[in-house]
Amino acid sequence: MTPLARPALAAIGLLMCSGLAATVARAEVRTVGADGIQAAIARSVAGDVVEVPPGTYREHVVLDRAITLRGRGGTLDGEGRGTVLRVTAAHARVEGLAVRGSGVDIVESDSCIYVEPEAKGAVVEHNDLTACEYGIWIHRTQDARVAYNHVRGRPDLRPADRGNGIQLFDSSHLSVVHNLVEDARDGVYVSVTNDSDISYNRTNHLRYGIHYMFSLRNTLRGNESSDNLGGIALMSSRELVVEDNRADRNRRFGLLFRDGQACIVRRNHASGNGQGMFFYGSTENQYIDNEATGNDIGIRLWGSSQGDRVVGNRFVGNRQQVFYIGTHDLTIGAAGRGNYWSDYLGWDQDGDGVGETPYRVDSLTVVLVHHYPGAVLLLRSPILELLSHLEEQMPVLRVPTVIDPWPVVRRAA
Repeated sequence: MTPLARPALAAIGLLMCSGLAATVARAEVRTVGADGIQAAIARSVAGDVVEVPPGTYREHVVLDRAITLRGRGGTLDGEGRGTVLRVTAAHARVEGLAVRGSGVDIVESDSCIYVEPEAKGAVVEHNDLTACEYGIWIHRTQDARVAYNHVRGRPDLRPADRGNGIQLFDSSHLSVVHNLVEDARDGVYVSVTNDSDISYNRTNHLRYGIHYMFSLRNTLRGNESSDNLGGIALMSSRELVVEDNRADRNRRFGLLFRDGQACIVRRNHASGNGQGMFFYGSTENQYIDNEATGNDIGIRLWGSSQGDRVVGNRFVGNRQQVFYIGTHDLTIGAAGRGNYWSDYLGWDQDGDGVGETPYRVDSLTVVLVHHYPGAVLLLRSPILELLSHLEEQMPVLRVPTVIDPWPVVRRAA
């Protein structure tokens, strides 16, 4: 570096710091006045905070600069027309704001809050959204954060006419956490969205609580999905981490996994659903330490699900433990470690915690209990054990089934 270059660089650095300092110095907290929210935004500069005081503001707003739009008791009301708040600026923030009354055009994606592709790093948190066709739509955006929002859809519309509570489309590196979604079509809909965290959300009274399509390398952790048609539906996705989620009292299924590959599904709990877990056409996945209790069917498997590692799972008190459709027997478990089945009739002579005889599902006992629930009182009776042994000696009566060669005898605490 020449002697003349050093002063020039120092001068440039000084100008840059001075410009930054001037920007910071100009940042203000502005309060929305009688001319409305959009006018207050127009008067603001990057870094400003625009506060919305108590009152109802009947307007449609575009947040087109990197400021914070903060609710202080005010409500932005779209009066049932179009999208209410559109975010177009990178690093803009919407927080603590009540928004209500989007339009109901599902094709035009009418939303309470719509985040455009150029709004990289936008933050939408602690907002209360009501009567939304779509609650929050993140469209081809990177690094956005959607957190601690309460989204209510349109229970007055038919389910097929409602949009989703939180819609993620063709985006990446998102954080969607700690939201509550009710009365929409799907709670969190994830489409072609990669490398994102969708965790600790609650979803109730919907079609599907969380719905994944064609997405890669996402984390789904600690979510609760209850009282829906379906709990968590993961479809046509790869390399997902799905752990510590709960799905309770969903009419059709708790956790559905269709056409998934190379995913880790562990420590999830499904209780009181039509089907606790449903796996179809999914390969090379790991299902570890999940629990299905008190469902009509504990786990539904199709023979197209191959090459999966299924160990340490617990199937307790389901009306039918497994429903299997396939042309060949499907062996699950790993050498020395299988799964726990509350209706297992075998024994553990050497005390190692693993049954000496394989657990076979869709056997005579399972079919009998499924058709005649009262037969559960005979599960440990000598006659049912005798019939089970006779079935093993009469292959002509056998149908393709699921076999766990290493059933766990003692249920983990």
